[in-house]
Amino acid sequence: MFILDIPSEIKALTEEAASEYTLNQLKAVSKEITRQYKEESGKGKILVSDTVYAAVYSVVRMPATFGAVYSALYHTAECVEMNGQMNLLDVGAGTGSGVFAAAELFELSEVTCLERAECMRNLGKQLTESFRGALPQTRWIDADLRSGLSQNADIVLSSYVLNEMTEKDRMTAVRELWSHTDKLLLIVEPGTPEAFSQLLRIKKELSTLGAEIAAPCSFSGNCPLEENDWCHFTVRVQRSRLHRMIKEADVPYEDEKYSYMAFVKGGAVKKGSRILRHPVVGKGNIRLELCTADGRKTVTVTKRDRELFRSARKAQCGDLFADC
Repeated sequence: MFILDIPSEIKALTEEAASEYTLNQLKAVSKEITRQYKEESGKGKILVSDTVYAAVYSVVRMPATFGAVYSALYHTAECVEMNGQMNLLDVGAGTGSGVFAAAELFELSEVTCLERAECMRNLGKQLTESFRGALPQTRWIDADLRSGLSQNADIVLSSYVLNEMTEKDRMTAVRELWSHTDKLLLIVEPGTPEAFSQLLRIKKELSTLGAEIAAPCSFSGNCPLEENDWCHFTVRVQRSRLHRMIKEADVPYEDEKYSYMAFVKGGAVKKGSRILRHPVVGKGNIRLELCTADGRKTVTVTKRDRELFRSARKAQCGDLFADC
């Protein structure tokens, strides 16, 4: 499991934005945001529509979104050659979590963020302009997938966006995203059965358009998981003191479950076996659930195979593993 923390500078900037409001205001808005995402996602509504909502979102959701996108990009980069400077298009960018995650892993020459909620766009612009890290000047545009895209990019990112759409709008949006991708399209969604089933439908649609999946799938056919199972991974993100106070949380971290798929256009893909569950460590052996080129497999690695056992001891859910 990845253990991550959003850059300290971003954390400080988001808490500064939240400092304009009382703790009781922040708590109330946090609960309302949670209710909206549980009850109103998938209806095409703007769920964060006020300045205080954007401030709360940046404190309680940015770290988790940053962690999920970073993890998905990291695992994707293991499978695809992504060298040199690249431009990034973040569609439904929120307050910029995906941008900061991509900047940690790639050399970005140009960044464009599309976000239809004005309060999120304004705060995201403030964060990217104030950030002193390795981030080029970032353009923020009032637009979304429903209005169509006007430019291509090497990396096109969509995180926690498609699950908020109706099924009809979602598939139209996916085709639009792919048509404006030059190298890599990454889609990150919640680690839920419903979001994963949406990703499977997206995978089927993009395969008809010539997309090759780079990660996390190792099996090229229909997903080998059973109907009541779903592919998801976990990243552990640190909570700030303010985050804990708003959420009334006792532990200093939260575990974000996410699902993702990365598609490439015209690039070589390196694949191994993907670890689907946390390795089970026994006495002198480690059991791994793998997605392989031949389908789903359960593999038990013993100390007799010293090199493989050493690798298995370090392995985590979501990692690539030697072909078995």
